[in-house]
Amino acid sequence: MNRPILAFLAISIGVFCMVVDQSGVMLALPSISRFFSSDLSTTQWVLIGYVLSISASLLPMSRLSDLVGHKKIYVWGLFSVALITCFAGFSNSIALLIFLSLIRGVGAGMTQGTSMALVLSIFGPSQGGKALGLYISVVGIGSAVGPLIAGFILNNYTWRFMFFIIGGLGIISSMAASWLVSSNHVSTIKLKEFKFDWMGAVFFAVGIGALLQTATWGSKIGFMHPVTISILCLSIITFAIFIYWEMSVIDPMIELRLFRNRLFASGISAHFLFFVGTATPFFFMPFFLQIVAGYSPQEIGFIMGAGSLSMSITGSVSGYLSDKFGPFIFSVAAFVVVAVGLFVLTNLNMAATWKLAIIGMMCSSVATGIFFGPNNKQILGAVPSNFHGVISGFIHTTRNSGNAIGISIGTAIATSVMAYMGYEPTISDLSNDTAASVLSAFVRGMKFVFFGGIGVLILGIFVLILGGRNKIKN
Repeated sequence: MNRPILAFLAISIGVFCMVVDQSGVMLALPSISRFFSSDLSTTQWVLIGYVLSISASLLPMSRLSDLVGHKKIYVWGLFSVALITCFAGFSNSIALLIFLSLIRGVGAGMTQGTSMALVLSIFGPSQGGKALGLYISVVGIGSAVGPLIAGFILNNYTWRFMFFIIGGLGIISSMAASWLVSSNHVSTIKLKEFKFDWMGAVFFAVGIGALLQTATWGSKIGFMHPVTISILCLSIITFAIFIYWEMSVIDPMIELRLFRNRLFASGISAHFLFFVGTATPFFFMPFFLQIVAGYSPQEIGFIMGAGSLSMSITGSVSGYLSDKFGPFIFSVAAFVVVAVGLFVLTNLNMAATWKLAIIGMMCSSVATGIFFGPNNKQILGAVPSNFHGVISGFIHTTRNSGNAIGISIGTAIATSVMAYMGYEPTISDLSNDTAASVLSAFVRGMKFVFFGGIGVLILGIFVLILGGRNKIKN
């Protein structure tokens, strides 16, 4: 087996660990809550703090990787998040675990922001679609296997043991990447030439953090609540300052003039709209399957896992074909497939079985596999290679923001429908003991959410068409 393949495998293990990490922590929240005798609203910050820290650190760390080398930031990021994950397993309070989760997020941001750039550099620009297709295949496998692995560990051991296992695998993966990934795949600079836009990084971190906080609090206390509006205003003002600063500084963290490139602008916009539209089925369907349809968490895990495996398969095929035929047709096809899946899910009712649900979820997962490689090829192919690190981070940030905004808006729509029908506007208290009439109102609200998602996806298709289908140079 040649060195590039081994290098890809080393990076794949690291990406797999990151995916399993996030899904594992999500499954472990009830166990952690019981262990520390903390309420779930406090315990959830173990996950929320981790995700917010990732989103805030992605772009600055990715830009830093363009300056000092993608490999350095990736390896140090993976090693640090793995080591701190092991320490987190020894936490003696929920406050300490939340604090360590915030630090872990920075390391994960270093890893997520550089992994795609490293994979692309290993295979070369001519095989960009294939490389990114294989990347999403690894993500799909991790998404499918992660909940099963985490569930097995939590059922037979403790949440602490899960942190130790994930941390140990991460340390091994970081050592393998350090040995196998060649440094000549990435850019390097002399120390005296090192410049970094620290002020831009601060403005962006505050802006994205406030935006995601707006999405989080908006779905809980309402988007018109003074607290939510205040956080949103902070985000808007900070982003405005960030844009002004980036257009004025000599060495910006991200070159905003790249948005003058039609392919780049349409690719990023489509990426955002795609994940706004696809976030809702992945968020709402576990509620429906467990509370309304009555399936067990283990059965739901297999249903969701089947979709993730299909994403893995279609990701590799779509990425390979996009190298031959260009990314445009595959990106549009992905929007169409997921729109069909959402339309299928609008037919769910109180008596629906898993068959209709899995068809809709499979469409969403397949579409994600189709979309990821070609879309990232379009975006990264439209910018110089010395920007691949920061743009990779920007892509991840765009996806995280799209997911958060899609879920928060979807929750607001569903609860508004429930309130209109005369029921408590919340989904946090839904359980198997909830009255059938309330669950029926929830299902009706969920249908409106999916119809809204279809509208967002149609807008995404128009964005792609306006962006054009110029052939990207390999």
